Amino acid sequence: MVNKKKFNDPLNEVDPILEQAFSVDAGTSSSDEGPTVSQVQFPPMSNEIRGKKVENDIFGNIPVTVSVELGRAQISLKEVFELTEGSIIELERLVGEPLDLVVNGQTVAQGEVVAIDNSYGLRLTNIVSRTE
Repeated sequence: MVNKKKFNDPLNEVDPILEQAFSVDAGTSSSDEGPTVSQVQFPPMSNEIRGKKVENDIFGNIPVTVSVELGRAQISLKEVFELTEGSIIELERLVGEPLDLVVNGQTVAQGEVVAIDNSYGLRLTNIVSRTE
């Protein structure tokens, strides 16, 4: 013989309150039609920009770190400890390849080294696109 226990639903007393709160008033619509839905009126949209725009010249005073990267190499920590004056580290770039102009860690252009008076410079030969 199976002993059947009656399930005591703790929400049993709340259900009538929820039913009443979410039920549609019988005077406004019938249960066959469902609730009445009214049209929503949205305000007209415009392409007008409101407020002030940020001026381009405001960014002129923000400092960024610019560096020219000759190449990279991956070596072990042991090899770093073994470095002395005159040691050579082979870079992963071929002779004649353009150097990278790096701004805040992001490559933005490539170019070639030039000498300007007693200083080095970089003549840009290629602007790197975002997809590269």
